Amino acid sequence: MTQANVYSVLSLNKNGRVIESQFTHDRILSQMNKSEIEMICMQRTLQTSLGMEFNELIGPLNCITIERETMFELLFPYSEGVIFVICDLDVIPRYLSKKILFIIRDFEWRSKNLIYEQI
Repeated sequence: MTQANVYSVLSLNKNGRVIESQFTHDRILSQMNKSEIEMICMQRTLQTSLGMEFNELIGPLNCITIERETMFELLFPYSEGVIFVICDLDVIPRYLSKKILFIIRDFEWRSKNLIYEQI
């Protein structure tokens, strides 16, 4: 898997607004207008939020994978909102999601420890 297989990575806040984004070889979002991008981001945030309603009952939500005819969408809840990844069908979603989850958990662990060190 190369970077070319990942089209877009967006960090969304809890309201579905884009906080940060990175695009490489994007052929999906570049075809959408601003309101369509806002709508898909809000929809993905809502979808993730609804999935997290069952965290207490069946365990925390790690990732949502959506397969379309032209791409995979991966959604990762984290403390600030949702990481929304759009990638090529050539990726192995389980492999990529494990790598991304490791990065998110490492980042959140380091952030938490920095806060405790400053107190």
